[in-house]
Amino acid sequence: MSSAPPVEARFVGKEADSIVPEDKLGVGGGSYGRITSNQTRILVLYTGGTMGMKPDQNGLLAPVPGYLTGQIETMLKLYQHDPLPTVVVKEYQNLIDSCDMGPPEWKAIAVDLKQQYHSFEGFVVITGTDTMAYSSSALSFMLENLGKTVIFTGSQIPFCKTFSDARRNLLFSISLAATMDIPEVCIFFDDKLMRANRCRKADSASFHAFVSPNIPPLATLGLGVQVNHSMILDPPKGRLRIATAMDSKVVVVKLTPTFDYDALMAMVENYKGLRAVCLELFGSGTAPRNQKAFIEVLELCKQKNVVVVATSQCATGPVLPTTYAVSKYLENSGVVLAGDMTTEATCAKLAYLFGKGLAPKQICSVIQTSLRGEITTTPPRLPPNVRSRLARL
Repeated sequence: MSSAPPVEARFVGKEADSIVPEDKLGVGGGSYGRITSNQTRILVLYTGGTMGMKPDQNGLLAPVPGYLTGQIETMLKLYQHDPLPTVVVKEYQNLIDSCDMGPPEWKAIAVDLKQQYHSFEGFVVITGTDTMAYSSSALSFMLENLGKTVIFTGSQIPFCKTFSDARRNLLFSISLAATMDIPEVCIFFDDKLMRANRCRKADSASFHAFVSPNIPPLATLGLGVQVNHSMILDPPKGRLRIATAMDSKVVVVKLTPTFDYDALMAMVENYKGLRAVCLELFGSGTAPRNQKAFIEVLELCKQKNVVVVATSQCATGPVLPTTYAVSKYLENSGVVLAGDMTTEATCAKLAYLFGKGLAPKQICSVIQTSLRGEITTTPPRLPPNVRSRLARL
């Protein structure tokens, strides 16, 4: 009897001496497909946010323990004749606004998802909207080898208001988590299911609060559900793991024509333990070349092994510094280009990679590699059935 062929080891990274084993970062691969039974169970993690708030005695919105959980139970009873899944709600003891969400809260969510992973077919996470793109991007990296659908959602108006968007967002999120075979962390808002690490909050006064500026939605709702199959990530190659050590010593700096580069120099000089600086550059990635202090900052970062990553201030489009001769020196100064990654995804990815213990040189190599579909590095993938046909030609 012949033995099975060995599994091919794959690596991620741009430079030969800085590559990292693919398995260490939970990169998926292969075809996708899952059959959902009629007894589908969905876990809802309620962390806080506008959806469950009510006016307090001063008329200000504040979380009310138990309120949203009770409303979800009541709402689902109204639709008991529809094919909805069994829903279990875990309400966190301390309901918080999204502005207070950070690595400790992300870890709590990751741990809960890991502990309940085999007891439920899909997951919905309710948070506030202001930092949802940061939180969901972080979870997309922390959940390695994710094989089930995790959907973040919230609302612009509290559930208690008549014209709230909470019911729609919540019901659709639950339904999609139960029926869609999308092994990713997503955001559902208004009528779109989007890859979380491609999203950003773009409007604070509209139900269409989130956008996916550089790739289309994974699914769009109308009278039916239109799924963009070519965009869906491959299922994992191994069992779910969680990476909870997020090293958040990352600073985001938005350049302006009036920016004081001496202040940036002081920060880099005095911030002990600084891991990375994310620079939001102008347009497609331009930055001043006649500012001596700025060039000195880049040189100091290189000397101190501080990773410098460049993103764009534009809502749409990638960083392409080589488009202009004035910015070619950025790459020569060791600045890593974030491509079409959002600032939210870039920060989450840096925290994740440093938390994995990677060296700065490795991170500079891996940052431009797609781990969870957060950056465009290759042409869009064809659906598995089309790929298999082409392979036979």
